[in-house]
Amino acid sequence: MKKRIIENVLGGQILAKGNFTKHWRFILYIFALVILYISIHFGIRNTMQRMTRNEETLRNLRSEYMGKYTRLLYTGKRGEIEKLLEKNSLDLEAPATPPSRVKLEED
Repeated sequence: MKKRIIENVLGGQILAKGNFTKHWRFILYIFALVILYISIHFGIRNTMQRMTRNEETLRNLRSEYMGKYTRLLYTGKRGEIEKLLEKNSLDLEAPATPPSRVKLEED
């Protein structure tokens, strides 16, 4: 009995003999819904994987930015600049007087 049912289902006789011929539109509709469900599932999965990669890249870029920012702040200090000038044997010296404003007189 079971063998005969399996043969009917796999052989396609159940579609030809049964009530399935009356409901072929509904079966096609269900099949289309299954295909749509699978495609949406894979689309969401790909989007989630892309989001995970983007978040990891963003974390790496943030840490790189903070490292560069702290190095820039450290090398931007006056004492560090003077050390670099001495190390590279440049003859630049710190000004003795503070900067002043230049005013232009209009006639």
